[in-house]
Amino acid sequence: MSIKHKFAHSGLWMTAGALFNNLSSMLIFVVLARLLSPVDFGLVAFATIFIDVSRVLVVAGIPEALIQREHWDDRVASTAFWANLMLGLAISVLLNLAVLIFAGAGEGSTLPLVVAALSLTLIIDGSIAVHTAKLRREFAYKAIATRNAVANVASGAIGIILALAGFGVWALVISRLIGVTLSSTILWTAARWRPQASFSPALLSELRGSFSFLLSSLSAQANSHVAAFVVGAWLGPAALGQFRIGSRVLTMLINTFIVPLQTTAMSAFSRLDRGSEAIGQAYLRITRLASLIVCPAFFGLAMIAPDFVPLVFGEKWQVAGYVMTMMALIAGPAVLMYFAQPALAAAGHAPLVMLSNLAMLVGNTIVALLTMGWGVVAVAAGHSARAHLTLPFSLRLLRKGVGVSEGAAITNILPAYGAGALMALILVAIRVFLLEDASPFVRILIPLIAGPLIYAGILLLFAGKLMREMHGEVGLFLPEAVRSRFKNATL
Repeated sequence: MSIKHKFAHSGLWMTAGALFNNLSSMLIFVVLARLLSPVDFGLVAFATIFIDVSRVLVVAGIPEALIQREHWDDRVASTAFWANLMLGLAISVLLNLAVLIFAGAGEGSTLPLVVAALSLTLIIDGSIAVHTAKLRREFAYKAIATRNAVANVASGAIGIILALAGFGVWALVISRLIGVTLSSTILWTAARWRPQASFSPALLSELRGSFSFLLSSLSAQANSHVAAFVVGAWLGPAALGQFRIGSRVLTMLINTFIVPLQTTAMSAFSRLDRGSEAIGQAYLRITRLASLIVCPAFFGLAMIAPDFVPLVFGEKWQVAGYVMTMMALIAGPAVLMYFAQPALAAAGHAPLVMLSNLAMLVGNTIVALLTMGWGVVAVAAGHSARAHLTLPFSLRLLRKGVGVSEGAAITNILPAYGAGALMALILVAIRVFLLEDASPFVRILIPLIAGPLIYAGILLLFAGKLMREMHGEVGLFLPEAVRSRFKNATL
C-alpha cells in the first residue's frame, strides 16, 4: 500500500474514531456542565495548563524523532522508553513539590491538590510515549482510535456518576485519571512491544534532533494555553470556566476534523523525500481537503453559538456562547497552520516550527494581556484576531521550508473559506429578518439544515472545478470495496 493510501486509510480511521470520541465526550461534557459549576470547570482547566505544558517536557520530542527514523531499533526505542519514564517521574515530583509550597501559602486552595492529583498522568504518559510512536510509524491508527473510544466512554461515565454523588471538581479529576490509565493499558497491548532492560546515553544521543521538537512542542503547548492562563489568573476560575465551555465545541471540531489528519500527515510527510517538492504538494492537497469541512463548520458554529451554548449547557453558560462565536472565526489560519508544522518538521525544519510557534506565543500573550480588562469575550476575540495577524509571518516560514508560497497556500483554501463566510452571512440575515422571534431551538435547527445546502450551492456555483479536482482525493478515504464499486459503476 502506498504512502498516499496509507495516509488516507489511517486518516479515515482517525477521523471516524475522533468523531465517535468527540460526540460521546460532548454528551458527557454536556451532562457534567449541567451538574457542576463554572468554578469546578475553571479549577480543572487551570490545573490542566500546567499538566499539558509539563507533558511536553515528559515526551521531550522523542516520539516524533522515533517516527522519523528510517528503521525501528528496539535498543533505541528501549532507551527512549526509560528516558520518557524517568522524565515523567521527575517532573511529577517537581510539580508535587511546588504543590506543597503553594498549598502552604494558599489558605486551603483546592487548585494545588488538583494539580498534584493530575500530575500522576505524567508518569503514565512517559510510559506510553514510545508505544504510541510505534503504532504511528506503522499507521496502526485503528488501534489508537479504538483505545481512545473505550477510555473516553468509560471515564466519562464514571465522571457523571461521581458528579451525581456530589464529588464536585473531583469528579472531573478522578475520571481523567481513570481514562488515562485505561487508555494506556489498551495501548500497551495493541503495540505488542516491550522495552528491554537497558539504557544507553549513546543511543539516546541518536535522538538529538528531538531537542528541536521539544522546543517546538513546548512553545506550541504554551501558545494554546496562554489565553486561558491569563483569564484564569486575572479573571478567576469562574471566568475560565466560561472560557473553557466556550472553546469546548470548537476543540471538538478541531479534534474531529483537523487533529486526526494532522497526526497521520506527520507519519505520511515523514516518508516523503525531504529534498523534493512532494511535501509541499502534499501540504496543499491536505489543506484543500480539510478546508472544505473546517471552514463551513467553524463559520456555522460562530453563527449559532449564542443560542446553542445556553440551550445545550444551561443558562449559566450564556457568556460562553459569545466566547465560542469569537473563537470560531479562526477557521482559515487553523487549517493552514495545523498542517504547516508537520510539513516543516518532516522536511527537517524543526527550528522553523519553533520560530512560528514562538511568534504565535508572543502574539497571543500580548493580545491576552491587552484585552483581559474587557472580559473573557474580548480575550477570545483577540485570540482570533492574532491568528490572522501573524499568519503572513508563519506562511513565509512555510515557503522557506517546503517551497509553498504565501499566495499558493491562501489561494488553495480560499474557495472553501469564502463559501463558508458567505454561508454564515446568509444565515445571519435569515436569523435577523426571519427568525428573530423564533425559539432558540428553531434558530439552531434552521441553520443546521439550510447551512450545508447553501454552502454546497455556493461551491458548485463558484468552485465547480475545485469540486471535480477533489473527487479523487476524497475517494482515497473510502474503503477499498466502496471505492471499487463506485469506480465500476462510473465506467
